[in-house]
Amino acid sequence: MAYSFGVALDETDAALEKAWASTCRVLFGEELGALPQYHAWLSDLVDLPIVRKSALSGKDVIYSTNDYPKAAKPISLDEVDLNRKFPPLSINQVKDIESIVAAIQDRTYYAGSMVLGNSKFVKGCSNINDSFYMQSTTLSGNDKYMAYCTLARLDSYGFGGNAFSQCEFCLKCHELTRVKRSFELWMSQDSADCYYSHGLKNCTSCMFSFNIQNKRFCIGNVELSPEKYKEIRAKLLSEMVGAAKRDRRLPSLIEIVGKAKAVAPKITLANAAPCAPLDKSKIEAAFASTMQIIFGKRPSKGIDAYGAWLVKHTRGFDRCKSASSGKEIYLAHYGNYCDLPKDRLLTLEEAKQSGQSAKLLQSDLEGFGLANAGAKLSKIAFFNSDISDGNNMNDIECTINIDAVNCYCSVCSVYSKFAAYSFWPRTCEHVFGCDTVFDSSFCVDCYRGVKLTRCLEMDSCNACSDCLYCHNCENMQNCMFCFNAKNKSYAVGNAEMGREAYLQAKKRVVEQLAGELDKDCKLGFDIFAL
Repeated sequence: MAYSFGVALDETDAALEKAWASTCRVLFGEELGALPQYHAWLSDLVDLPIVRKSALSGKDVIYSTNDYPKAAKPISLDEVDLNRKFPPLSINQVKDIESIVAAIQDRTYYAGSMVLGNSKFVKGCSNINDSFYMQSTTLSGNDKYMAYCTLARLDSYGFGGNAFSQCEFCLKCHELTRVKRSFELWMSQDSADCYYSHGLKNCTSCMFSFNIQNKRFCIGNVELSPEKYKEIRAKLLSEMVGAAKRDRRLPSLIEIVGKAKAVAPKITLANAAPCAPLDKSKIEAAFASTMQIIFGKRPSKGIDAYGAWLVKHTRGFDRCKSASSGKEIYLAHYGNYCDLPKDRLLTLEEAKQSGQSAKLLQSDLEGFGLANAGAKLSKIAFFNSDISDGNNMNDIECTINIDAVNCYCSVCSVYSKFAAYSFWPRTCEHVFGCDTVFDSSFCVDCYRGVKLTRCLEMDSCNACSDCLYCHNCENMQNCMFCFNAKNKSYAVGNAEMGREAYLQAKKRVVEQLAGELDKDCKLGFDIFAL
């Protein structure tokens, strides 16, 4: 098999080309052309993998984050030598952080091209686990037949999408859960066969609709007979196919609605039960106790004094205003929330109300097409950026909460409590300044980690406790400044040094760090810049 322009395919390319063709047939009724012809379009709203050159071999190394500075030494995961032995550091080399950092420069390689578990046929990807036939995709797991995607879990046949879970046959979709056969669907759940829509829940066969629930055969939020819906749908799909083949792209939902000026909607909310009072002191107390555990002393100031330091390497949020009420709205730095038009935002409750009442007129559907959709949708095309499911309590200045309790200034807190300035803590407690950490507790400034306990400045680590400043480590206890290592205790710079010597060295390091925090409310070193 070969592309039309004569480039031979390897096994991964061939499988993805076949999956792309199948996805186009499912969504549009026919194939659109070879996958590489749509590379620019599929890449334009996702976090593309970052490519560096290996410091050892010169081959490409793929990263899912830009946090590593250009001076950092890249290495591919398959180049890591776990059996390499390093001499223990001397007493003078562990007298302070600067001495340790200087002494370990021969071992500070930052691993990329992280493809883990039972994965095969993966190209140009990183932070992938248990997946097959993947290309130009990052931070994803348990997937198959995916290209140009980020933050995907348990999906198949996905292209050009960001932040979705348990989906299949989805093209150019963003922040979805349990969705099938959809195109340009944004921030929706439990839906199928939907196109150019936002904020749908439990909907089927809908196009150009916004903030509706439990609906079928809708265009512009107007419920139609199945026959009328299929008639308009066929016309619109024909227009989409023609435009895609001509331009090698289709406009995004955001591009379409951005063609017309937004007019602030008047939304009156029904009387709601009063919210329970918020108590930030609980979060302050949790932060203080965590800092006591990590640094041996409680912080001298409140948590907000450390906010800029904690959020430095996490996906935070922008603060915006509701187009209807002026109430504050948070746009998370993931899942394309920040691409939503700032003059078309609503709170969660306002969006629900809008979906119940805002709809096109039957006359608006006459001659409805891609060219005039923006103007016709202007009065109903408003966007919500929040999710609140399960039992959420005392969450302050947070967005996207699922069973989250006592969280502050965080994004996507799931089954977690006492999290602040963090992104996607899942089944965690007492985590601060963390990004994408699961099953962890009492951690500060940890990133892409699983099962971390009492840790500081850890990146891409698993099953570690009482560790600080480690990268790509697994099953480590009481270790500092280790890179690409496994199964060690009382180690500094990948070399074990014995319990007593280690504890003395750690005491000096922690005292130095605590002093920096007291003085500057930040640390001079982070795990990405050693």
